[in-house]
Amino acid sequence: MKSKQMTNVFFDKASFTLHIVESKRLKVKDNLFQLFNSEPNNPIVNRGDFDPYDNDDRRVKHYREKKGRYNHTVDIEITIHSNLKLGYSSKENHFNFKVSIYPKNKSHNFIRFEFNPAKLGEDGRRKLRRLLVRILGIKLARTVFYEARLTRLDTTIDCYSALDNFYMYMKGVSCSEIKRPADDEIQSQICGSDQSDIRVTAYDKAEQTKQLHGVDAESVSWVRLEIVNRDLGFSMAEIREKLENQFKKLSFYRDDFLVDEYFDDDFLAAAQADGLNTALSGLSRNDRKRYLRRLEHYAFDPFKLSKLTLKPGLESLKFLKSTKYVPSVTV
Repeated sequence: MKSKQMTNVFFDKASFTLHIVESKRLKVKDNLFQLFNSEPNNPIVNRGDFDPYDNDDRRVKHYREKKGRYNHTVDIEITIHSNLKLGYSSKENHFNFKVSIYPKNKSHNFIRFEFNPAKLGEDGRRKLRRLLVRILGIKLARTVFYEARLTRLDTTIDCYSALDNFYMYMKGVSCSEIKRPADDEIQSQICGSDQSDIRVTAYDKAEQTKQLHGVDAESVSWVRLEIVNRDLGFSMAEIREKLENQFKKLSFYRDDFLVDEYFDDDFLAAAQADGLNTALSGLSRNDRKRYLRRLEHYAFDPFKLSKLTLKPGLESLKFLKSTKYVPSVTV
């Protein structure tokens, strides 16, 4: 595979909640359930006759969440006709749009949406915008980009250049994890946990490519950085201002520090086993500061985060903007 430059950032999952005033709640619920119960969209009625080439036909599934925050979720599978005509695989010729209603906390009056912005394309963006209007009504749909609160945003950065072996560190996070296969080489590093507001994973995508497609992993350089943000609390209109600052919290260090006699053997063993965040969290405050200063001798920027642009990710959400946006008035 030909070597490529590092790609810019893209968003591959976005979820957000929109407050629905009581006077509009019943109408929004009826719009959503009408979509589910309409005959062409109901898998119970139309299980065998789904037509991926029909603009108005789509698979719709309804289920109750057992452990989630909402009582009902509607999962809408929408065909991307431009990809279908080009012969893309079944995974690439559709996207899923999830809508959750009736929060289990009865004091909350939200509707939640989830989709993959990177997967939509022009065809998908047009269909998703039409669905939002159908569910929310035109006036409320115009407020989504400016007033909906992001509950999750997954940011992905791919690096196709050969990289030195490194260890990752995230400021403000106390735990980390390292996963190694049988050959003991680092396959993935994780900073944060499933419960953390931010969780960062760096892993060898080339190895995954080899397993999926039979490509020789030795001939491919592909490292992926995934950043999962939860409960962000701001709108899509504020992403550029709020999100770029988080990259300043990430640091990468060449693994040469593992032979530096300045560091205690127990610290080095913990770093190799569980990563730098876990190893540093076990030190006193003074020792942690001292070790971080020493680690700066091994610092480098493999993903070029200092030059990262959010533009491609922001472009994938721009279709939700509206020139006719009028701020909502809470009733």
